Amino acid sequence: MRWLGPSELRESLSMADAIEAMEAAFGSDREVPLRQLLGGSLFMPGRVGHTAGIKVVSIEPGNPVGVVVVFDDDGSPLGMVDGSTLTSIRTGAASGLATRLLAPAEAQTMAMLGAGAMAFDQVEAVRAVRPIERVIVWSRSRARAAVLAGRIGGEVELDANTAVAAADIVSCATPALEPLFSSSAVREGTHFNAVGAFTSEMVELPGALLSSAFVVVDDLDAAAAEAGDLIRVGRRPDATLTDLLEGSVVPAGTTVFKSVGLASQDVAAAVGALRTAERLGIGTEFGSGRPGRKP
Repeated sequence: MRWLGPSELRESLSMADAIEAMEAAFGSDREVPLRQLLGGSLFMPGRVGHTAGIKVVSIEPGNPVGVVVVFDDDGSPLGMVDGSTLTSIRTGAASGLATRLLAPAEAQTMAMLGAGAMAFDQVEAVRAVRPIERVIVWSRSRARAAVLAGRIGGEVELDANTAVAAADIVSCATPALEPLFSSSAVREGTHFNAVGAFTSEMVELPGALLSSAFVVVDDLDAAAAEAGDLIRVGRRPDATLTDLLEGSVVPAGTTVFKSVGLASQDVAAAVGALRTAERLGIGTEFGSGRPGRKP
């Protein structure tokens, strides 16, 4: 069984390929039971097509560790990848897919609210699908904002409302318990990706925005149980990403993609990475101690 650590995983899974994998992750041939919290870890099982898998990740602050293991339809293990790295890539890729389906085609300015572990891939995903020329970074930590801005060639903004008002696309990736900005800062037609809040108590978006925008979620059951932004204001989603991919709805105006994350994303992305790694000889054969990279 092949193992991909953080650097090997990034070498094997480009953002473009991860976004493509999300089309399978949100397709109709999938199963996504609700995640379970056991001890200090979240257990997230899922199936996409003929492959199934499980992600186990720590929820302890400052300890972003975990693994994703995927299996073929006969139960044979296909491989294992670093869970925290995959989470960041596939979460960004889901936002990239939503941005491709919802954001204005001519969008050039992005605001990134939050500068933690998820932020870099959120920016990379939006850049993969829209001609972004300017990225504005806001964080409660000015130092973290400066580090991220330097890494991505962006600029730091100290006021979240100012960042939102200037942007065509806004991505939020924070552990906030209250809205990050005021609805009065939102320009009509802006697209929002909100991926940081993943429990019923967490909130990143103002209720007035959710009341007026076209709201898309990754999964109805998961959102009903875990999307604090929507639960707090009693907002029912207008559609899922699956609906958009199938062409059964036509969004308009200001749009929101609210994601809590699904195991089908992890399975689809991990399978894609492992297949590429096998072809290129990247990674280690689990249990053998022998590098998998070809000489």
